[in-house]
Amino acid sequence: MPITEREWDDGEFDTDEDAPRTNSVGDYETDKDLILAFLAENAEKAYTKPEIHRGVDFGETDDPETIHEKLSSLPNTLVDLAGDAVATGLVSDDIDAALDELVAEGTVTEKQLDRDGESVTHYRLNQVE
Repeated sequence: MPITEREWDDGEFDTDEDAPRTNSVGDYETDKDLILAFLAENAEKAYTKPEIHRGVDFGETDDPETIHEKLSSLPNTLVDLAGDAVATGLVSDDIDAALDELVAEGTVTEKQLDRDGESVTHYRLNQVE
């Protein structure tokens, strides 16, 4: 499930906080542009790779409530295992490669958080201050 900016800053999950809503984006020419648009539209949140796969698969006219339900419907461990199978219409390896490139370029930043003894990596647009 996406995490809030506060969870990102604190480096830990808040079980009392509701999952933030996710906004969708339209079509883009490249996978990198699509990921950047998705993370920019949801700049105050951070996502796991499988959540990014699922999030970029929605069109800009999709209902944010539906997106939220889809991103939150499975426990994170299942989302991590099933992420590649869930994204439709996108090549999973291409999304992974584009995200890895964005991290290497410094455009997207990643952070490891511990959830129930398991390390979970979240990604968000780099917030340069």
